[in-house]
Amino acid sequence: MAIPDFQSFMLPVLRLAANGSLRTAEAIAQVSDAFNLSVADRQEMLASGRQTRVANRIYWAFVHLTKAGLLRREARGIYDITAEGQQALQEDPQRIDINFLMARSENYRQFRSASNAPATDNETSGQQPPSTSEEETPEERVEAAFAELNGALRSDLQERLQAMHDADFERLIVKLMLGLGYGAGGLGKRTGGTGDGAIDGIITEDVLGLDVIFLQAKRHGQDFPVGPDKIREFAGAMDAHGITKGVFVTTSRYTKAAREYSERSHKRLRLIDGHELAGLMVQHGIGVRSYRTLELKRLDVDFFEELGE
Repeated sequence: MAIPDFQSFMLPVLRLAANGSLRTAEAIAQVSDAFNLSVADRQEMLASGRQTRVANRIYWAFVHLTKAGLLRREARGIYDITAEGQQALQEDPQRIDINFLMARSENYRQFRSASNAPATDNETSGQQPPSTSEEETPEERVEAAFAELNGALRSDLQERLQAMHDADFERLIVKLMLGLGYGAGGLGKRTGGTGDGAIDGIITEDVLGLDVIFLQAKRHGQDFPVGPDKIREFAGAMDAHGITKGVFVTTSRYTKAAREYSERSHKRLRLIDGHELAGLMVQHGIGVRSYRTLELKRLDVDFFEELGE
């Protein structure tokens, strides 16, 4: 099943806290059991890869319940139910969500107002807060926006790559390989041109140049996928030079037969299509540059606990 939104976790978390002090790790496991989440659901990560999606959503259920005064934090990762929380459960609600908390807690309304206030240098009155999804956590919204921006950037990159001159594209692939950490000592060069024998570049894996990788770079539109004949030609050129490792890069894509051929080949062939190429360029800062940095911060609980020692 799909992982429930964080609001759906509020009531189960509050019920668990009614049984005694509740640790967040215990809540994650027990709530996941209550919703019959699969192993895949429990292991699904946020785009950052730093936290599971279910843990992130349950964490924010704790945050909202605490801001509304239904839970109180006793120690790091440990929460107790409050008298207000007990009262809320006695009302036997079918669901606890943002609307439920807004209706019963002034502190929570102030928390929501502050959270949704537009971030501007000069405050203006009467301005409506930006609309946000009430199903996703703040981290999910940030990462979704980040993914959307990167997706648009990759698309722009692919269009630019397809419009490049062949020689420039070949030089770019050499730069990319250097950016990936190959060509120790700068041992990488373009060799493409008339009669290049299906070899567009050479890169080394070690500073002495003892382990050589051949490169092939082909610009094609998405309507012209690379077939097994081109991969076979590349492998033949590698054979002629006694090279066992090769990287074939295209702005297009590969047919199933082309990928099957590379997998069966006794050569170590790595195929990179246009989508992966654009992603690697973004990841390693090739042909792109940062224009804005957002720094997200969290409360340093250890700092305040050390002050009380």
